[in-house]
Amino acid sequence: MVGSHIDVARAAIEASFLLRHRSIAGNIAFRREMDHSRRAIAQSRELLKRLRQRQRDGNSRAWEATDPVPFAVSAFDADILRAVFRDLVSQANVPECQWRDLAKSLVHEFTGCELVETGLIEWLIHK
Repeated sequence: MVGSHIDVARAAIEASFLLRHRSIAGNIAFRREMDHSRRAIAQSRELLKRLRQRQRDGNSRAWEATDPVPFAVSAFDADILRAVFRDLVSQANVPECQWRDLAKSLVHEFTGCELVETGLIEWLIHK
């Protein structure tokens, strides 16, 4: 009987050690995922900042012309906007009811125009 009590005690100690180890490993994994999410959001913001700067440089040249041309988003820029939109939605867990507003604000920040083509917004939020 003494042997079985010792075995039970050892099993209890091992079980508590395993639970604590899993808890610590879970916390580490959670922190790692949060750091990854923060880095992804920071990279998305940096990309948007660079795109806006590039766009402002292009718009300043367009305003110098006598006949202003409506702003056009290239296919490459639209792909980048869609990738940024998807990253923001997945990283920030944005509910689907807010996708349209988020897409409008992204396009508005990129182009600087308040009038946004609805087809572009629909294409951005399309699953």
